[in-house]
Amino acid sequence: MKNITLITLFVGASAFITSAYAEISGNLGVTSNYLWRGLSQNGTEASVSGGLDYSGDGFYAGFWTANLSGDQEVDLYVGTELNGFDVGIIKYCFDGSEATEYYVGYSLAGFDLSYAADVDDSDLSYTGVSYGFTITEGLDATLTYGDYEDAAYGEYYQLDIAYGDLTITVADRDADPEVDYAVSYGWGF
Repeated sequence: MKNITLITLFVGASAFITSAYAEISGNLGVTSNYLWRGLSQNGTEASVSGGLDYSGDGFYAGFWTANLSGDQEVDLYVGTELNGFDVGIIKYCFDGSEATEYYVGYSLAGFDLSYAADVDDSDLSYTGVSYGFTITEGLDATLTYGDYEDAAYGEYYQLDIAYGDLTITVADRDADPEVDYAVSYGWGF
C-alpha cells in the first residue's frame, strides 16, 4: 500500500510540475488574402487558418494550417530560445509538395530581425526586419522589409495596422507590379 501511495504521489507531482512549465495555446483566423512574406498564397482569395502550440521548459512546437486555392497548407515547427535568439525548424506541406526551413530570429530595441534558409534550395533563403510601434492607444502598426536571395521573389515592403484582433495589411513586392491588400481577424485561445 505504501508503494502505491508513493507512486500516486509521484505521478500527481509530475503532472503538476509538467503543467506548471507547459502551456498549450491555439489560434483561429480569417483573411481576405493570405499574404506570407509579401506574396499572396491563394490568388487573393479568402482563407481560414488555425493552429495549436505547445510551449514547455525551453522549447516550443506546433502546427498551423490554412486553406489555399484548391489545396491545404499544413506547417509543423519546433524551436527554442538560445541566449535571446529564437532558433528552429519548420516544414511547410502544401500542393503535393513540401519545403523545410531552418530559421533564427532576434529582437532588439523594437526591431525584429529574422533569417530563414531553405534546406534544399539556398536561393530561397530569406532575410527580414520589422519594426512595431503604437500609433495611438489600441492602434498599432508594423513595418516590414523582406528579401529573398532568388530575384524571382525579390524584396517586399509591408505595412500592418492592427486594432485589437483586426489587421489591415498592404504589401508591395518588387517582383510584382500589383500591390496586395488584406483584412484579417484572428482569435487566440
